[in-house]
Amino acid sequence: MEQTVNSSDVSISDAIKETFPKLSHAEKRVARSMLSDYPASCLGSVASIAERAGVSAPSVIRFTKSLGYESFVEFRDAVLTEMSERSKGPLDRARRMEETSSAGDRASKASERINILAAHASSDLDAIPQTEWDQVVALLADKKRTIYVAGGRFSTAVARILALNLQLLRPNVMLLDDLDQKDKGCLLDMNRRSVFIVFDFARYQKNIIRAAHVAKQKGATIVLISDGELSPIKTDASIVLPISTDSFLPLSGMATATAITEILLSDVYTQIGSSANEHLTEWELLTGGETVE
Repeated sequence: MEQTVNSSDVSISDAIKETFPKLSHAEKRVARSMLSDYPASCLGSVASIAERAGVSAPSVIRFTKSLGYESFVEFRDAVLTEMSERSKGPLDRARRMEETSSAGDRASKASERINILAAHASSDLDAIPQTEWDQVVALLADKKRTIYVAGGRFSTAVARILALNLQLLRPNVMLLDDLDQKDKGCLLDMNRRSVFIVFDFARYQKNIIRAAHVAKQKGATIVLISDGELSPIKTDASIVLPISTDSFLPLSGMATATAITEILLSDVYTQIGSSANEHLTEWELLTGGETVE
């Protein structure tokens, strides 16, 4: 086996991210799928991994060979070995803390849970290839492009945070929060200069999936922000940011998605530069007198 990316001092997830820019389109789909729920997503059969990524079985084999492994079995064995060696990492400790948390004062419980959420967010950010993140930042900072943002029933709340803050930093940003009615026409207005940011978490909604497909057909660049299972929109997306929805409730949590969205906004603000402050100033003048000081 080649000793390029497979070495003891480089984790397999890091190796996938380092190799990502060199992968073929199909291999990138495999990489995104694996990184979205690493390492569990690496442990199925070739057929199940291929189905989840929306590619052929040979694409999965080619992906493992691109990482320097002679076979998929060798790759899977390496993942299992790494899991054993790294089982005491911070995210694992946070999960055990969640499982074994005993009764205590409210402040202590809150602190523990904040640490767990921070660990989830850190793990999710670490799983996103830098090239994917940088491309999203560049797209959102490009004022020549029109940005459309949409989400599902619950993820619309996070989509709204992204859209409303982007509107403060740059022109041509639209929140599509009624794709069944008033916003349908916006899909027909999209073109190759359009960017469609879609938040879609399980359970995946048909109207969001359909909207992304129409936008793709009109030439828009689709950026999918989804959970570990990855929405069917992945087949139309040019870029995918996998984000967990772990929660302390029997529901999909939006805390990690919200935190990562704020970090994304920070990087976009930095890339836009001084014109972002100029746009903010215009907003202040426009909305002056509307709020209580």
